[in-house]
Amino acid sequence: MIEWIEHTSKAIAGFPMGDSPTRSFPLYLPPDYHRSQERYPVVFFLAGYAGKGSAYLADDSAFGLPLHHRFDRAIGENRLRPFIGVFPDLTSRFGHSQYVNSPAFGNYLDYLTEELPLAVDARFRTIASASHRVVAGHSSGGFGALVAGMKRPDVFAWVIASAADSFYEFCHFSGLNAALIEIHKAGSLEAFLQTALSRPARHGGREFQALMTLGMAPCFAPNVGAPPLYGDPFFDLETGEILPEVWAKYLAWDPVRMIDSHAEGLKKLQFLQLECGLQDEHGLQWGHRQIAKKLALLGVAHELVEYPGGHSGHHWRFEERLIRLFARFQNP
Repeated sequence: MIEWIEHTSKAIAGFPMGDSPTRSFPLYLPPDYHRSQERYPVVFFLAGYAGKGSAYLADDSAFGLPLHHRFDRAIGENRLRPFIGVFPDLTSRFGHSQYVNSPAFGNYLDYLTEELPLAVDARFRTIASASHRVVAGHSSGGFGALVAGMKRPDVFAWVIASAADSFYEFCHFSGLNAALIEIHKAGSLEAFLQTALSRPARHGGREFQALMTLGMAPCFAPNVGAPPLYGDPFFDLETGEILPEVWAKYLAWDPVRMIDSHAEGLKKLQFLQLECGLQDEHGLQWGHRQIAKKLALLGVAHELVEYPGGHSGHHWRFEERLIRLFARFQNP
């Protein structure tokens, strides 16, 4: 069962980029929710770039099954523990927020870790404890799940990160050429952004890749004095030369490096699940392997799962991911 709710945030209100603080988003309620008085664990699903959480519930394929129907089926067959699923909208003007706090567009990490859990706990029969709260996501959402787990293990003790942005030397450099071509074609950064933001983004094209690359600037190198991007790109807009001081700010948000300064938070997690396709176009499987290596050295409970496939088309895997994760609730 899907129920939509609306929430107005204080954490993302009144910032220069002008994102609306009022968001509507769906929740998944297990089949027996209205027939019982049971309390349930909660899973927060974080979407990838340019997606809202509700995108996880859509499936236009004639051969597919929407994710919430998969959950209903698995719960009905006693393969999956009943739970409440939250599919929030944490998008900004540039298609995403990377789930971080930024003076450019708002404190989205606080929105995710402080406001939303309290709002959901107040309205629904949750087990209001980090020990029964999961943060899960794919791509940028996988990155957001890792960051939330590292920084706020007191809120989310369980993490599922699918194809999480990581190993920035690979995944962010890959969009550099597209960004430079589109900026020069448009005549300026401002002209490109005006055109790109005036119409729906076309997934997968060069314009989309350019917007995604540039849109990281207000997340990782915010600059409120530099509209309309409100951030500093990590490269020279004329020559493509990497700007070391700005790039260092980006690297500080690379999960591969963040582990070194967030070891204590990671050790408080119950479990961290990493998954990625072996043919990921952004090379995120290599970032995941580096993360897993460091987690092993720290003694953080985790698993690394790899499978044949690229970056997209794997939302259906969240059913099996949750089955495996919830099995550890009884046997942590």
